[in-house]
Amino acid sequence: MTRPAFLLLWLGLAACPRVFAEESLRTFRDCAECPEIVAVPAGEFLMGAEIEEPRRLGLPEFWATREQPTHRVVVRRPFGLGKYEVTRHEFARFAAASGYAPAPGCWHFVGTEWLFDESRSWRDAKIGETDDHPVTCINWHDAVAYLEWLSEQTGQRYRLASEAEWEYAVRAGTRTAYWFGDDPVEICKFVNLGDLDTQDRFRWDKTQIKYEKMSDWKGQPCRDGFATLAPVRATIANPFGVHGMLGNANEWVADCWSDDHRSAKIDQTARLMGIDCGLRVMRGQGWTAVAASTRAAFRLKMNATDRRFTFGFRVARDL
Repeated sequence: MTRPAFLLLWLGLAACPRVFAEESLRTFRDCAECPEIVAVPAGEFLMGAEIEEPRRLGLPEFWATREQPTHRVVVRRPFGLGKYEVTRHEFARFAAASGYAPAPGCWHFVGTEWLFDESRSWRDAKIGETDDHPVTCINWHDAVAYLEWLSEQTGQRYRLASEAEWEYAVRAGTRTAYWFGDDPVEICKFVNLGDLDTQDRFRWDKTQIKYEKMSDWKGQPCRDGFATLAPVRATIANPFGVHGMLGNANEWVADCWSDDHRSAKIDQTARLMGIDCGLRVMRGQGWTAVAASTRAAFRLKMNATDRRFTFGFRVARDL
């Protein structure tokens, strides 16, 4: 894509995002039961956030500095990205065909701490999920195993998105904290996160969310209609036509963890060398999250072997 063409694309996104998503981006499947893919165009964007953005929304400093410094990234190659998070049905198809059997057990949140429950698994995280919901209780290795199997089945290279590709796709040509703007006052219209529905079901209060390091968590003061996970097709699409990227389930990406963006690349490739690959980057937030952490730039570090009832993934694919 030439620079003039890219600039026209960028301006078109900002001016009329929903028309662009519905009319311009190609979607396809590699097989009848394969995940639906959005063909994400090449382009460039500013990755990360200036420190004032997370501060304004109340994010503690040690979280906020992970998103700096901002830096320009060039996405030279178009790539495919799952239109939705991988569902329990799609993962079950893989498990049945391959014999893959993750160890039982999954972390869930109770009171003031995460607890490990051996009765929970990707088959039943005990949060009311169905085959149409994102698969959760998935660690980084489980996600990679599914993608390797899907690659073998289709003859295409499926993989996890890089951190840069993920942020490029969620921003979809925007530069605001969320793809729909800077103000979270109406976030429940666009994102499935920790809200009054979640609070009503679990009775969480500010003493019970210590893992978020938030001092005033009481649920976002609105209702998104879901106390826990939402079915993937019930989530809202961003201007690229990709659904549920800011909330619903946390999403593994390919990169090894790095504490900030000082060593970041200027292209779309993942950071895989010279840093801690026992810890991996997770992007997006889950249905328990607060608005300050459901922003496009927010980053989480997680042990690659952890399975939690908010942890899922979506596919990426070379084009």
